[in-house]
Amino acid sequence: MDDEKRRLLDCEKRAVGLLARREHSRLELARKLADRGFTADEVEPVLERLADEGWQSDQRYAESLIRARSARRYGPDRIANELAQQGVDESVAGAAFAAEPQDWEALAREQLVARFREPAEDFPERARRHRHLVRRGFPPDLAHELAGWWPELDESDSDLL
Repeated sequence: MDDEKRRLLDCEKRAVGLLARREHSRLELARKLADRGFTADEVEPVLERLADEGWQSDQRYAESLIRARSARRYGPDRIANELAQQGVDESVAGAAFAAEPQDWEALAREQLVARFREPAEDFPERARRHRHLVRRGFPPDLAHELAGWWPELDESDSDLL
């Protein structure tokens, strides 16, 4: 077996090993393989083959990232930005958001209750909550709408907070 074939097999072996641990975007996988000393000429045919055979999918990666980040109460703007940084095409990201529907308003409400523990008393506190939600990746209009929100609980629900 010549050296070129051996390098391609080693590149593929490492790529499959990375994909066995978790989903990767095509760009992320190419970067990791380049960091391990493989050239673009070696990486590109391996990535093509893995994508053709269904081992690597930007769609699956995007859906997985959306699930993981929304479970940690991050908003859609931050998730979309992270997908763009990982080289996921905007149309693929849009399809992944459609395939993984989320109630972003409910998620933002959960984040407010988890972070702040009591209602906002004044404008500076509402502004602080607005900034927090925007930093977490929720749209500014939703953050504005929810900055002064607090759940109405009766005394039996006080253990929820």
